[in-house]
Amino acid sequence: MSPHRRKFAATATVSALAAAAALLSLAPSGNAAPTDGTANQSARTHDVEHFAPSGPGGYRPDVPARAPKRITDQQRPLSAAEAKADGAVEALHRTGSTEERLDLVFVGDGYTADQQEDFHKDAEAKWGDVTAVEPYKSHTDKMNVWTVDAVSNDSGVSGDPGQDVVKDTALGSYFWCDGMERLLCADLNKVNSYAAKAPAADIVVVVSNSEKYGGAGYNRLTDYPFDGVSTLSSDNADSGLIAVHEMAHSIGRLADEYDYGQSGEYTGPEPEDVNISTYTADEMKQNGAKWHDWLGKDDPAGGQTGAFEGAGYYEKGLYRPTETSLMRDFSVREFNNPSREGLIDGFERYTQP
Repeated sequence: MSPHRRKFAATATVSALAAAAALLSLAPSGNAAPTDGTANQSARTHDVEHFAPSGPGGYRPDVPARAPKRITDQQRPLSAAEAKADGAVEALHRTGSTEERLDLVFVGDGYTADQQEDFHKDAEAKWGDVTAVEPYKSHTDKMNVWTVDAVSNDSGVSGDPGQDVVKDTALGSYFWCDGMERLLCADLNKVNSYAAKAPAADIVVVVSNSEKYGGAGYNRLTDYPFDGVSTLSSDNADSGLIAVHEMAHSIGRLADEYDYGQSGEYTGPEPEDVNISTYTADEMKQNGAKWHDWLGKDDPAGGQTGAFEGAGYYEKGLYRPTETSLMRDFSVREFNNPSREGLIDGFERYTQP
């Protein structure tokens, strides 16, 4: 268990547990992953978010925790020289002790032993994409960033360029996951084994060696020692936004603000997520609820902060703070005011001594 998991376990409250339950209730349901360690690892599935170039894809499929057999059958041992280089850890950005920082770990996939320097450059570039967006930009002092070398026998990843392409890679990442070309999945057990080599891991980003746009977001993980995993392609200019978006789920306890994925009207309880609500703007003012302090103020995501119906996968019954934002689509590369506040509060949770 990471230092942060121990810390949060010691300080968790009933309301925090209720918040987690509310978050899960809003996402289209997936098969719950067993946590008792007795289940067959290959049978586990995870509910993931997938992405189109314009932003989140909406539908959240259940995908296996393990890579499919057609990929694992191709894997072969590393040579002695390759094994020696495998698992090396470096600090890309270090500002303090792991107990008082959010620890972000980049792990590469589809990089051979002689391509690890390429991985380091790609990880640094994706870190740059994250820190180009507020409030990450002004809170880099709250984070440590680590790279872990994962040596692959083959360069590139399965499913690129076509669905029939199979590569022997350290993390088994592959496009065409669940039959969707841009959904880039990875073997979470292998991700875990490499992330564990870093001094601490709160959030993991898998950088897959590819120019093809794609990615996935595994968040609210309960059976791994980290809070979330993002996968993305290394050499696509837009893929860095996937990590920006997915990290916000884990750090800021933010919900998705798009309004597709579930039918009907939301009739459940008030969500704990800071950026969606059952309240209209007038009801927020009357009750002093949610982002009432931000209403009517200029918003970095555009216009003024208000209450726009359609969020949390529903067209009706839930409201979001702005017409669009990074939690809705990627056309505006900004978080709205309530989401920024949630992220800043999240940094404080991770860095409390």
